[in-house]
Amino acid sequence: MKDIIKKIIDTLFENIPFSKKSEEVKLHIQHQLESQFQDDIKNHTLNDLQLLAEQTQTLELACLKAGYSEEEISTFLFHQSILHKKDIQSLLKKQRKYILLETLLDASFVSIIFSYLLSFQLSSILFFVIYASVIIKLIRYVKKKRIAHSHIIHQICCDQEGRQLIESLHDKYVKKEINMFFINSAFLASLFFTLTYSIIASSYTAYDIFQQLFYHSTLIELCLFLTLKNIRFRHLFAFFFPKEKNNEFLIHLKKVLLYSGCFWTLMIILLFLLKNVVSYIFNVFIVILIIYFISLLIHNLLYRKQFVFQNIRLNIKRCLIISISVFVFSIYQIMSLDIYMTQPYINTLSKIQREEDQINYNDENGVYTITTNKDDFKILQLTDIHLGGSILSFSKDIKALKACEKLIRATEPDLVIVTGDLVFPMGIMSFSLNNRAPVMQFASFMRNMGIPWAFTYGNHDTEAMSVITDEQFDDLLKSLSYRSSQNLLYPYIQPDIYGRSHQLIEIRHQSGQLMQALFLMDSNDYIDGGKINEYDYIHDDQVEWYKKKVKQLSQDEGHTIPSMLFFHIPLQEYREAYELYEQKSEEVQYYYGEIGETMIDKICASNYPSRLFDTAKELKSTKAMFCGHDHYNNLSLEYEGIRLTYGYSIDYLAMPGIEKDTKQRGGTLITIHQDGQFDIDPYRLIDIK
Repeated sequence: MKDIIKKIIDTLFENIPFSKKSEEVKLHIQHQLESQFQDDIKNHTLNDLQLLAEQTQTLELACLKAGYSEEEISTFLFHQSILHKKDIQSLLKKQRKYILLETLLDASFVSIIFSYLLSFQLSSILFFVIYASVIIKLIRYVKKKRIAHSHIIHQICCDQEGRQLIESLHDKYVKKEINMFFINSAFLASLFFTLTYSIIASSYTAYDIFQQLFYHSTLIELCLFLTLKNIRFRHLFAFFFPKEKNNEFLIHLKKVLLYSGCFWTLMIILLFLLKNVVSYIFNVFIVILIIYFISLLIHNLLYRKQFVFQNIRLNIKRCLIISISVFVFSIYQIMSLDIYMTQPYINTLSKIQREEDQINYNDENGVYTITTNKDDFKILQLTDIHLGGSILSFSKDIKALKACEKLIRATEPDLVIVTGDLVFPMGIMSFSLNNRAPVMQFASFMRNMGIPWAFTYGNHDTEAMSVITDEQFDDLLKSLSYRSSQNLLYPYIQPDIYGRSHQLIEIRHQSGQLMQALFLMDSNDYIDGGKINEYDYIHDDQVEWYKKKVKQLSQDEGHTIPSMLFFHIPLQEYREAYELYEQKSEEVQYYYGEIGETMIDKICASNYPSRLFDTAKELKSTKAMFCGHDHYNNLSLEYEGIRLTYGYSIDYLAMPGIEKDTKQRGGTLITIHQDGQFDIDPYRLIDIK
């Protein structure tokens, strides 16, 4: 009977203008008729239905039956002004500005308090009080305007098209408010778990906690802004409908919050119970997060329809945009994840038993000095290892690490120098944007191998879309460097010149003699604003730094020091020497290797000339240069008194089909003698038994 009465009342009100008053009258009539026919609901007799039909033939009869007087009915049925959809949209546009401005000011006020509490300084208390007072006055002013304009909106009377607009806006913000409370619960739970876990696992100090809260403050303020905005908009449109509907919604919202609170309390307890059982506890947290949002989806399909006029509104354009956005965001998040799938293999590695050299670091100039008692000091150059660090690159990452292990065990070097492109955060090509986890894993790999190593940047190590920037990459390597690892020789201070990292490593005999000065220079990545793969070069201030260091060290030693240069992208002189070699010129001397690249530019040097080679010739110190970059090139030539050598590459990932190619893969062993002379020997992986 209730459904029948509701349908009859809806039919009677089809042509009545929509307003707050009309909705109240409509609900009152429905309740009165339901009350009068309450005793007959179970019978459903023909007489009951006939009586109901007779008493509700017209809206006037229904109103009289519900207890309204004729004067009240005439006031209710006739309205002087009826607004149309466009008029309502114009009113709502102004109200929207007030709500957004007030909400923004509220969020700003919370942000001020939050920031002040996290970085409490007595000196700034006056500024804080003045700023907060101004914000509070603005909030009061805008709130007064919003409430005044709300009264105007709440007095409107509109046609059915206007009613549909108000109903759709009511539904929109009911949905947003529910979803926002779900999202807030998940965000706060994840923040609480992350901080608590960090305190337990990493001995976080109060300062570290404040730093983390400050780091997440923008997200907290955004969540607050969106929540307040949705509540105010929903409250604006809920006014047009019966209070019972709003009260039922608020009761349900409390149940949602209770469910979320209980869910996350139990899940966080479970996570802490599993933290010593499961290797990657945050992966479990992600699974729990997925389960939680599935429960949100179920809620929206089953329960939300009780509080909206139309639960699902299919908008193909919006669905397509949301689907694409969710897909792109999900792919980005997956590509950005720290994945440590190679760690179990790394953990099995045993340290190479060798006679260790003495390593010292100078805090004033950033120079590492390796002092050896051996007559021959061995350096293994590895280049273009290209670790992807993703699930899809896992098998190739393992192959790359095993190739490095095989080369290190075969050559037993005293030092490993990686000349760039250690990682490959190239999105779809490696299914990863992460250049953090692979570096940490390689550092762990080298620490387990027990060999000191150094690093020069390549063009791929800090790509534009990478998870960490140049500065963060630099900070990461410093955190992994010698003071903590006793293994990575990465300088804690950098010269104030172009590029990401430059360093000098001295190789000295225990007698004090300088066997070699190793210069590790950044050949940079891409020209700013240039085309794709338009490579940068070693700039003039970098060359000047190298020149100054050579002269200073030569002066200290009393003679021209022997030195070597390591960088990633080849100089233009590599191309000049190769062209002369092809012409069978006597200006170059061939040692070994080939140019195996099949692209138009077989030698991918920068189009911009660098002064480095000419400066090296002028100084007469550097007798050998080593680079990488071109994976199939491993030629070694002497040109104008300087040995130009391409290192054998490791890459299994970056170039299509390279995983199956074998003859270009390996390392380059540099043996430095006590008198400063050296030998360079190629080590192909396929030749090592």
